[in-house]
Amino acid sequence: MASSLSGRFGMVVFSLLLWLAMAVWSTPGHAREPLNPTVAATAAGKGYVDKAEVRDGVLTLQGWAAAYNPSVYVTLVEIWLGDRAVYRGRLGFLTNRPDVVESTGQPLWLASGFHLPIRLPRDAAPGAFPLRVQVTNGDGGRFDLALSGEAREVLIPDGARTPGMKAQLALALAVVLPVGYLMLSFARRDGIAGSRGFAAAVLASFALLVAGGWSGSSLPLLLERARILQHDGANFIGKAQEVRRDEWLIVTPLAMSQGAEPRWLSSVNPLHGVYGQNMNVVGMSGAPTLGLPALAKPASWGFVAFDLKRALAWHWWFPFFACFLALWAVLRCWFALDWRKAAVLAVLVPGSAYSVGWSGWPAYASFFPLLAAWAAVRLFLTKSKAGAAFWGLVLGWAAAGFVLVLYPGWQIPLAYLMACLTLAQLWHMRSRMHRGVAQALGLVLAALVGGALLGAWWSDAQEAIRALGHTVYPGQRSMELGGYVEPWHLAKGLANLVTLYESSQWSIPSDAAGSLYLLIPLAVATLLQLVIRRSVDALVVVLWLFTAFVLVHMFMGIPAWLASATLWGKVPAFRLDVVLVLAQVFLLGYFLKDAPALRQWADGSRARTAGLQGVAMATAIGFAWFNARSLSMMPVPMQEWLNPAVLALILAAAAWLAYLLVRGQVWSAVAISAAWTLAVSLPFNPLQQAPGMCNWCRSCSPH
Repeated sequence: MASSLSGRFGMVVFSLLLWLAMAVWSTPGHAREPLNPTVAATAAGKGYVDKAEVRDGVLTLQGWAAAYNPSVYVTLVEIWLGDRAVYRGRLGFLTNRPDVVESTGQPLWLASGFHLPIRLPRDAAPGAFPLRVQVTNGDGGRFDLALSGEAREVLIPDGARTPGMKAQLALALAVVLPVGYLMLSFARRDGIAGSRGFAAAVLASFALLVAGGWSGSSLPLLLERARILQHDGANFIGKAQEVRRDEWLIVTPLAMSQGAEPRWLSSVNPLHGVYGQNMNVVGMSGAPTLGLPALAKPASWGFVAFDLKRALAWHWWFPFFACFLALWAVLRCWFALDWRKAAVLAVLVPGSAYSVGWSGWPAYASFFPLLAAWAAVRLFLTKSKAGAAFWGLVLGWAAAGFVLVLYPGWQIPLAYLMACLTLAQLWHMRSRMHRGVAQALGLVLAALVGGALLGAWWSDAQEAIRALGHTVYPGQRSMELGGYVEPWHLAKGLANLVTLYESSQWSIPSDAAGSLYLLIPLAVATLLQLVIRRSVDALVVVLWLFTAFVLVHMFMGIPAWLASATLWGKVPAFRLDVVLVLAQVFLLGYFLKDAPALRQWADGSRARTAGLQGVAMATAIGFAWFNARSLSMMPVPMQEWLNPAVLALILAAAAWLAYLLVRGQVWSAVAISAAWTLAVSLPFNPLQQAPGMCNWCRSCSPH
């Protein structure tokens, strides 16, 4: 009896599984035969497709559909292109169509309009395909929608290309090499070849991305909208960012145009304007030229050495990789950090939402002063003349490159920060410093190299610079006194998982982009160190004095005489994230080095441990309250982007980070911050294969 019941039960289960498999197999993920139009039910309802078009791989249908039976709902729509099913799902929210009521005499069909965008399969072939749309009602009745003349066939245009397998393999290796090496090093204590192996893996990753032609530029917006160009770029994942117009509409096209005839890489490009455009005044990552100043614009080197595809890849990735490697080197040199932990900490600047949201330009601007600071310290630590000469050359080159970024809003605060920190670090290392002929030689070479590069640039650009000086913007820009930054500015980085991907009249992604600011728990950690040790390092004092000045400039403002004397009158207060995040990383680096001493002190007695835990918990609660209060000051539409669950999540995470920092578990806080930062910022820009060819369309080629 039991055996019989078991057998029947098995048959029932088998039948259910078979039915489920058949139902899954019949979904549009597989080819599905469309129903014969002659037998399709037509009495269940009526509808019409007014318009059907494909753009950027998305098929958009517009029309109306309604059931004859007013007691049932239109629930399901199935769409075929030729013999291939491309969609099966909801029709979406129905909108009012008064014209349908007027033409059909059915007042109950007012709410019958639909607008349905669906993404076509990646392997959809180009060409013209007959469209068929069938609707299913809640009672099972089906009917086909009639098609307008322009909707009978759907044209999938050429150009919906996908990157080749070799390029995708290069991308995969570019990700796996540095990440895999770092993970392996944590598992095996020091990896295969230590820090040198990791540096080689990072450089190999950069080379693979360039070789594969990968880019995160939003240039496709220009190439597609122009409608007069044909190109062979291929989108992979992500969405081009409209907000990055200064990148895809100005800087990148200017750099690309330097490769056009008749004057290849000329200082004055005759293709722009009536009298041509002086390409030496293109700031940020710059435009390539053949003059001596081009040596100080490394982001543009790809246009000299490679074809267009790889030049654009170099132009995009160089700022991120250069900033990361320079910051990694400085953290290891100044704080003697474990190279693995320094690598994770260094991610917080080039990988921040602020850097990514500005197309890597903050990272590029930070790269030069970081490299100059590293070179300056190394110059005074070396004994040999050859070593001092090398570091002097690097120092002069980095200083010239920094000037040619040509954006005072970032350059001035970065120069102040890194100059002060370099002097503080040299003071800290004064017992190990060398002051001799080698150092004098290095400084002379730095001045000669920097002077030669900038002198050549000024010779080519002086007329354009003078002309810019007489413009309303940026030449005659009024003095910035600060004091106008929103009160939620220091909390905006916590909300970037939402605000970085939303846009409205109150906020755009680039301005919403920030960083995970942990200044309050870092201040508590500094006070704890002062109480425990009764002393604080000069570097920490400089960092906090500079941070205090930046915050005063942002939220309170500074006098006009001070703004004029220090050049801070040229610094917009809402552009200071570039130095705040860098100063915070240096504070984290210091406390990452000092964390074992704090834990050792706390372990000295139960009272100390309990006291430290109490301070950490109080800081966590206060930090969460501060961020909640700050975010509540945003305009209501921005607050509504953050539903209660998301808000609770980010406040809890902020509190946890604060607790970890004050408790001395700095490495855990750094690792969580790095993971959070990358998870938020990496999806922002699209990932695509840059075009290797960009020509006029045949129909609009100039005569």
